[in-house]
Amino acid sequence: MQRDALLTQDELDFIQTMHHNPQLNARDVSSSLTVNGGAQIRDLLTRLAAHEHVTIQAQFDNQQMTFPLQLVEDEFHALHLRLGVPSIFEDGPMIRPWRLVLEEPVALENIKGQPGSLFVHEISFKGALVEVRGRSNPPKTFCLWFSPSGYERIAVRGTLERETTRGMFAYHLSQGDVDETERLRQFILQQHRLAHPEVHA
Repeated sequence: MQRDALLTQDELDFIQTMHHNPQLNARDVSSSLTVNGGAQIRDLLTRLAAHEHVTIQAQFDNQQMTFPLQLVEDEFHALHLRLGVPSIFEDGPMIRPWRLVLEEPVALENIKGQPGSLFVHEISFKGALVEVRGRSNPPKTFCLWFSPSGYERIAVRGTLERETTRGMFAYHLSQGDVDETERLRQFILQQHRLAHPEVHA
């Protein structure tokens, strides 16, 4: 090798090995989306995604997933369309967000991580079914942390909607932070994947 070479033979061999390793060169097909169609369709989708709320909807059995179509800019300032985390709904007399029924109720925590008297039995990206333990009255609103076992905790804000016939309380959830909303949707999606592996296979 010449004295002024930029790479040693070992470095060149390493690069060649990586280049020819099929596992390292495999693209993650689940994270990419190619839009086939004419330039007019692509331009229309790009304009709509930049100014409107555009979604792609998939239906299966008695459920549907709605994927937001997002316009993202890469490090080279090129714009790309990307699918966001879906909202999952279930059909019935009314279409409603798919609810995850927790095996064990999860106590909502304060900012210090201390559990309170509110225990979540069911949760969706829009609402939660909550049990109030102790002698507490249900709060009209709350801003607490949902911390299921094995997951990073998620900030949730709830507004009391009604008391159910089972003595639980239905809360409408709204997140002020877009990242927290995305994290809750991601958690719901992961749990849906576990509950319905046939859909995600």
